[in-house]
Amino acid sequence: MLLKKCIILFFILICISCGLFAQVDNQTNNRISSIEESEISEREKQTLIEDLYYLSLNPVNINTADKNTLLLIGLNEFQILCLQRYIKETHPLLSIYEIPLINGFSEQTLAEILPYIYVAPVKWKASLRLDSIFSKSIHDIRIQGKKIIENAWGYRRTDSMGFQGDNFSNNIRYNLNYFDRLSFSFVADNDAGEPFFTSKQKYGYDYISMQATIKDISFIEQITVGDYRLGFGEGLALNQNLNFGYFSSDAKSKRNYNGIKPNRSVIEYNYMRGIATKLKLKDFSVFLFGSYNKIDYSGSIIETGLHRTLSELSKKDSNREIVYGTHIGWKRKGFEIGTTIFHYEYKDSIKHQNQNYMKYYFEGKENNIYSINFSIPLFYGRIRLFSEMAMSKNKGYAGLMGADFNIAYKTNLTINLRNYQNQFQNYYSSAIGAQSRNANEKGIYAAYSMLVNKYFNFFIAMNYFFFPDESYRANESTRGYKIKGELNYIPNKTNLITLLYKNNNRPYNETHTNNVVFPEDNILQQIQLRYTLIPNEWLMLKSRIGYSQTLSYPSIKKKGGFVSQDFIVKPNALPISINFRFSCFNTDDYDNAFYIYETGLPLNYSSSQLYDKGIRSYIILKYDFTKNIFLTARYSITQYFNKTSIHTSNDEIEGKKKQEIGIQFYWLFNKKSKKPFTFEY
Repeated sequence: MLLKKCIILFFILICISCGLFAQVDNQTNNRISSIEESEISEREKQTLIEDLYYLSLNPVNINTADKNTLLLIGLNEFQILCLQRYIKETHPLLSIYEIPLINGFSEQTLAEILPYIYVAPVKWKASLRLDSIFSKSIHDIRIQGKKIIENAWGYRRTDSMGFQGDNFSNNIRYNLNYFDRLSFSFVADNDAGEPFFTSKQKYGYDYISMQATIKDISFIEQITVGDYRLGFGEGLALNQNLNFGYFSSDAKSKRNYNGIKPNRSVIEYNYMRGIATKLKLKDFSVFLFGSYNKIDYSGSIIETGLHRTLSELSKKDSNREIVYGTHIGWKRKGFEIGTTIFHYEYKDSIKHQNQNYMKYYFEGKENNIYSINFSIPLFYGRIRLFSEMAMSKNKGYAGLMGADFNIAYKTNLTINLRNYQNQFQNYYSSAIGAQSRNANEKGIYAAYSMLVNKYFNFFIAMNYFFFPDESYRANESTRGYKIKGELNYIPNKTNLITLLYKNNNRPYNETHTNNVVFPEDNILQQIQLRYTLIPNEWLMLKSRIGYSQTLSYPSIKKKGGFVSQDFIVKPNALPISINFRFSCFNTDDYDNAFYIYETGLPLNYSSSQLYDKGIRSYIILKYDFTKNIFLTARYSITQYFNKTSIHTSNDEIEGKKKQEIGIQFYWLFNKKSKKPFTFEY
């Protein structure tokens, strides 16, 4: 009944929205919401937000920008090749308005990448004189606090098992950027429940991160001291960076990791701490890196980043990790080949739980990884073949190979084959796959995207996988698939209608007669309809409706649904903006839950899990004191209709609702240039 009422409300809101229609040009590409359905973790989505933010703060010269940066801002391999050929064979760009004249580019492409680029002579680079650094560096500071209004059980209990800190999280971020030559960052973060300036945490913040990076000094292309992330090849040997290419709507599966990224994140794991450098010797690139880091440990590595109880505090930094190695790459005329060799070791041995599917997991103190990768362009870059092979110390191997085809403008096809042996052991492997680790898997991924005309474009992808041995919740070999389809209709510049379809099947153990247990199909189908309208320059309306259905043994059908409506208001005459969402949801079980991207506080990735029966809403208010000083506040509430408590154990909240408030202060200073206005979704 609740969902029916919400659906009626949904269509009423659409009718109201249509009545507000007006012809206004909106040249914005929402990079964050575009990856909502991608097969990447929330950590990686948080990384994307942070990387794009720092890039917008410190744009790059498009005449000299490297391939990884151009991919990050949304260009594909074919566009990058055409851009580089234009610069080499014609001349370096003299104006950003030359960009639409390049093969594969358009006015829309320019609008999408404009916040992240500028044009300057190829040979120009900022001086590293101290007076220039002090006068022309851009600084920004961000102070944030969050609090869940209802106190969970961990805050109320008085024994030694409770949380040792207050129900309040906060962090501070400071950044210095000097063009693309010098950067420094400082991050301090404390999660809710963690002690703060007490005897158990006398330094205040539970997590502190710093890094300094200098670029382009003779043959030293980059050197980073402090915290950083690495990524090479297809990510099979070593990748700590963002994974694009898997179920992304541009139908590309080649990944492009070839470098060092400074770590500016509040995420408390999956980074190196030490020194890394890139040396440029003609067509060769040599990366050298070393890291010494303390990690949370309890027999295995802990990646929660939470240190709220005495037990969690005792495990903090209780193991030591040392990593060192190299990547050597050669690149010429689009052809790339590289090799990665590195070693990592722990002070105390890593062990796994006594589960059958974990029998091949890494155990011990040290491991060595070796890999080779290559990439070959064909037919003027319209086809790119790529591959990577990797081997761990125990002689377990993993390999993948694929091809990306640029058939026409915004029409792409990709095919990717993989074979990961169950003995392959690598904590730092993060390549394409259907599991959280690259092992015990064979599969094929294929995707096709097409711009039919200026009104229609679509995307379809399929990932077929086979687990030769036992896997999570399956006591024998299994096979399954993931299918995704997306159709976009853009009748004009102020309307967008999107239809999404998803069909997944991953078998799990089920109990049959005589208590015999073996895997059975577990099928999930979801469909969503989204409508975005920009009736005028200060208002955006976003509506969506979704339906889900699961089919599991023995012929058990369960379902779920949700509707939501967003109002985003940015009055031109007022220094305030408002972002409001209201959602209703009704699902039979956890398997039919919807994971929906939300607008969070700036530089915070946020999503909600719509599960059970209830409503979810939030409101964000942003006040601009000046062009460079902002204050943002956010309030959210989830209310369930048939629950007496939310969550379990120390996180359990009594009652039917959960409310969270957050506030963030931002100050950007010594900013000389102005950024073009963009309407943020």
